[in-house]
Amino acid sequence: NDVAMIQAAHVGIGVDGKEGQHAALAADFSIRQFSHLRRLVLWHGRNCHIRSATLSQFVIHRGLIISVIQAVFSALFYFAPIPLYNGVLVVGYATLFTTGPVFSLVLDEDVSETNALKFPELYRELQKRRYLSIKTFLMWVWTAVYQGAVIMLGGIVLFEERFVHVVGITF
Repeated sequence: NDVAMIQAAHVGIGVDGKEGQHAALAADFSIRQFSHLRRLVLWHGRNCHIRSATLSQFVIHRGLIISVIQAVFSALFYFAPIPLYNGVLVVGYATLFTTGPVFSLVLDEDVSETNALKFPELYRELQKRRYLSIKTFLMWVWTAVYQGAVIMLGGIVLFEERFVHVVGITF
């Protein structure tokens, strides 16, 4: 009976019990005592939601910045199909050069564990969709477009005389 309910749920949580491990094995998450459910939802659930929302929007932001830089470069050079970056730099940008913010999410906490458990109403904030909404997505997009344009146009202003001869950026 418990196994069927756990499998039907969006997120199944099983409690290790004396009756056996069937519920715990069928669950997405397994806890030893029912009292651990509070910490799982209020602390780990809150952090997981915020981190997932931030990560998904950051990945789009990261890709959009490099796309805007390429679009501005192409527009300045009469839409010639010339890539600004070679493939190694693009792969490095997507993997090595921008991993710092991704790994910083692991350590990011907006409230302490004590306060998250002490004030359960903080969890209600997540239902208001402040971390993942159309508004926050558009803010990330606008920031990426702005940053990409500033990076490209700033490079042109700073290296105006040498920039005319650019055909691509390599190592």
